[in-house]
Amino acid sequence: MTDEKFQLTLTIDGRKYPLKINRSEEEAFRNAEKQLNTKINQYRAKFGGESSGMTAQDFMAMTAIQSLVENFTLGEKNYTQPIEDKIHLLIEEMDTYLREQ
Repeated sequence: MTDEKFQLTLTIDGRKYPLKINRSEEEAFRNAEKQLNTKINQYRAKFGGESSGMTAQDFMAMTAIQSLVENFTLGEKNYTQPIEDKIHLLIEEMDTYLREQ
């Protein structure tokens, strides 16, 4: 598959967003579109929609915050440096012990 650029229009909360993306990223963008619309609709249902005094922009902002928090949380879960450091330390200790034997 080539990585050519092409125009993709996402519809999020009824608004169209034209984007120029790599063809290889299309599936990720379409999945993001579905997730965003689902989350926006969940917030709208939970808080009573626009009749609650909240605007479409409020629901979009809440969705953006939730998505970023999920992203940061996943990033922290994938942070393995302390484990790698401990493994290297244990290997060094084992090497030292074996040399002394």
